[in-house]
Amino acid sequence: MTDHPFSTWTQESDHAQSQRLHALSWDVERLRASLSSQHRAASAMRSDLASLRGSIETRLTRLTEAFDAFVELSSLRDQLSLVAGPALVRQATRARLVALGTPSAPTGPVLDVAGAPAAPGYWLADALAVLGPDDDGAAQRAASIDLRRTATFLTVAGAACGRADLVARWSADALGTIDVARPVTRAQRAVWVAAAEGRLGADARATLLDRLRAAVAAVPAATVQETVDDWAAHVQGDVRDPRADGTGTLEVARVRRAAAALVTLRELVESGAPGTDAGTPADAPADAPADAGTDAGSDVTAQDDADATVAELVAVLRALVDEGAEEERDLMVRAAELEAVVTGTGAPGPAWDAPAGDLLTLLRQDALDRRDDVGALVRDACAPWLAAVADRLLADATVPAPEDLEVAAAGVTLRARPRQTVVEGREEALRRITAPVHPLTPREKQVTIGCALAAVLLWVATAVDPSDLGWLYGTAAVAFSVAAGVRASRRAARSRADAERAERGAAFVEREAQRLQARVEEVAQAFARSGSDARDAHARVVGLLAAPPSPTGTPAAPAPAPR
Repeated sequence: MTDHPFSTWTQESDHAQSQRLHALSWDVERLRASLSSQHRAASAMRSDLASLRGSIETRLTRLTEAFDAFVELSSLRDQLSLVAGPALVRQATRARLVALGTPSAPTGPVLDVAGAPAAPGYWLADALAVLGPDDDGAAQRAASIDLRRTATFLTVAGAACGRADLVARWSADALGTIDVARPVTRAQRAVWVAAAEGRLGADARATLLDRLRAAVAAVPAATVQETVDDWAAHVQGDVRDPRADGTGTLEVARVRRAAAALVTLRELVESGAPGTDAGTPADAPADAPADAGTDAGSDVTAQDDADATVAELVAVLRALVDEGAEEERDLMVRAAELEAVVTGTGAPGPAWDAPAGDLLTLLRQDALDRRDDVGALVRDACAPWLAAVADRLLADATVPAPEDLEVAAAGVTLRARPRQTVVEGREEALRRITAPVHPLTPREKQVTIGCALAAVLLWVATAVDPSDLGWLYGTAAVAFSVAAGVRASRRAARSRADAERAERGAAFVEREAQRLQARVEEVAQAFARSGSDARDAHARVVGLLAAPPSPTGTPAAPAPAPR
């Protein structure tokens, strides 16, 4: 924890808040005077009236809301002043926490108090006495009034102030009941994370692990099935689409995706396994050098996570203390809302017992997204579910390879099988693709030959006939010669086109057959490789889930109390 986890509370007493409200009243008066001055200036400058009206109206609205809130807040403060005992207890609590969280000075701790003010029925009065001089019955009296609040207060305050005895005694009660029937509260979640990181000692971490295991074991079977499906989909959602390499069918992509998801799951489980680096332990010195192969960014992230854990613990404790006694609780909530309106700040934060999420969602986020001590502990608790996820992915990654692959070519189905050099349907496809589109029919052949014979006969007749009919024979011979030549040239062109088309078609069929044969071999090899990788990853995951907890998850003892 930090040296001054509660140093900001020195300004948070009820008296200080009253002084701040008194100062706010002067701010309201100055705001009203400023608005009046702007209104007079706007009246004198008619050319700028349109642009100034919006600003003035906005400020007047803000002034009205702040003034109304201030009036109501003043009334609430008057009512709260009648409940003097709890207010004195809270003020003394802040002072005691600041004193315990501040290093000792030659003149002694600052802002300490000699004893807890009397406030019968207020759990915080007795809980505060536990942090002071020895009072054997104070803790039990506070717990008899409100066990949840007392346990949360003493656990977080003990961790912040180095009271390991308080943490060991009350952390189990602060964790409370963890099951799927109720949401996890903000305080439970803060203690959960701190215990998993080893900040609350070995007993708290063991208690958290036992309760999470019990909660997991108590989940109904139908819900477990849905959870396993959701987790498997979540793991596969983080895997790059294997079809991007373009080597195979949809079945290959599905198998490779499942195998890659198993590898991802293995790496996730290995992040908290013995002999692996699961992050900087909670008890490591802040100035410890990083390993040579460690990215400096991971150290920064770990430090940020640690700071976030400390900040959340302090925020939970602050919300718990500032909540007030039962008779003033509603008034204090309303007062905090009104003070936010007057000061123009954000709304008050969530209560200490506000829902932080449902159990199944938090388990999934920790188990599948975190690679620190929190994630390692949750994965240990959820080992049966992770094993079921691994089994599901293994079943998807080890399906039998297809016996053959098919593709259509020239209206024929080509079929290739692994370890066979002959592609079925290839010969039939070649016959179809090489068949001429315009075959020579008997009638076409007879007509062409007839025209050629007629032309020959007419040319002979023209040469041997000396009569006046020679010109007629010559004309007819020319006509039949042209007809025979045209038909012969057309036939030759069609034959050449058919031959070229047949050549291209045969090459296409051959390419498709070769490609299909290579593809079926690649698919078979892809199935074999994916199955082998999946089985190796599955065996590693199952072995790690059955192994003892990681040494990196060994909790660190709470910091000793400042001398």
